[in-house]
Amino acid sequence: IYAGKQPVTLLPGGAYFHHADSFAMMRGGHIDICVLGAFQVSSTGDLANWSTGEAGAIPAVGGAMDLATGAKQTWVMMDLLTK
Repeated sequence: IYAGKQPVTLLPGGAYFHHADSFAMMRGGHIDICVLGAFQVSSTGDLANWSTGEAGAIPAVGGAMDLATGAKQTWVMMDLLTK
């Protein structure tokens, strides 16, 4: 089950590992590209990508900020809407 609480299937060539190892990879600068979803990004690059407003939502930031700061590049995917 991934962070969005959906089941996943490991494909040939895929791998999984303990979360402590994943944080060591992020914090150690071993990630080349990080792709995150986001709610808001400011003109200076400040990132808001988590919410605790929904029932059943994950109640914390998790590893997103470790990914955003530890990866060599961070790509943000989001819907763009006008007010």
